[in-house]
Amino acid sequence: MKPGSPLMRSTGCQRSWRWFFSAGIFIMEVFALRKTQAVHHRHELQFTTVGTIHSVLELSAISLIDDVEVVSYNKGQKQITIKIPWISIVLGKIHLTQWYNLLVKYEKDFLWPIQFLARHDINHDRHHTAQLLAECEVDNDITVKSHIHLIWNGEESYRIDEEVGHWENINPEAKEYPYILQSPLWTNLTKYYMKVYCVDLMRKIIGYSSLRDNVAPEVAVSQHVSPEGSIILSCIATGFYPRSIIMHWEKNGKLGIWGNESSSGTLPNMDSTFYLKVTLELSPEDSGAGYTCVVEHSELKSPGIYSVPSKPTINKPWILALGIMLAVILLLSCAGVFIKWKMRKTVRM
Repeated sequence: MKPGSPLMRSTGCQRSWRWFFSAGIFIMEVFALRKTQAVHHRHELQFTTVGTIHSVLELSAISLIDDVEVVSYNKGQKQITIKIPWISIVLGKIHLTQWYNLLVKYEKDFLWPIQFLARHDINHDRHHTAQLLAECEVDNDITVKSHIHLIWNGEESYRIDEEVGHWENINPEAKEYPYILQSPLWTNLTKYYMKVYCVDLMRKIIGYSSLRDNVAPEVAVSQHVSPEGSIILSCIATGFYPRSIIMHWEKNGKLGIWGNESSSGTLPNMDSTFYLKVTLELSPEDSGAGYTCVVEHSELKSPGIYSVPSKPTINKPWILALGIMLAVILLLSCAGVFIKWKMRKTVRM
């Protein structure tokens, strides 16, 4: 085939077209990845049963997504309550009816853990509480956590990580039902229900709309000298939503390990936002200069870089003790002057 022939030109065009098409797909995937990165969501299902050895007295179920209550069920009312109106549209009447029928159908099955709790109780009218806590988490649409906890009379008895697939006995006194939990029927049911009612249900809801407005973190950085002379750097991020956040220390713009780093873990605030504190303890020889706290969150267009204040505050116990002592002396002096004045006034009268 001669160079420059129509067939060669056609083949070259096809190759170029395929290259541009592949490159376009790649670019779109990169932008889609950037759009969805750091998207972390958590779904928690709580089932609580109260009853005696004879019957179930109370049964309630609560669904929380990203710590926001979305759906609840109560045995007394025998109805599913939707906390956020648009969720009814997302789930649809058929799905809600299926969920309701499932709860009513398995209501009697919640009696067996109550009977287990009351097996040695001579008072058959005593109330016992059994709880099932199911939690799942997704990060960038990938399931990263899927756990079930069985809690009887306030004490966790069994726990399973669906990835591992083995029930862990937490309470040594509760050993009578592992053969049920490990049975193929129960194993298949838990996997199915966790996928359908925990993971898939959450994806369906968060895929329609955010449950609340996203909020960027408020960040504060400080440093002080400990009583032992070491430098303590602190970086606090609070008031942010969603929960997913990354915080780390850099020195002169570089990652590394320079001291003992610790973290509070991501904790909830009262307003359903979150809080995280990371600290770095440096040796007394390190001045703390050049350190920055780097924060990455979906609501920040780029990683936030926060410098450490240059002058540390000295935190010495003897300064506090001296201040308290001076305050006590001043108070006693004032009291003495008042007593003398009162005594003189009394003598004159």
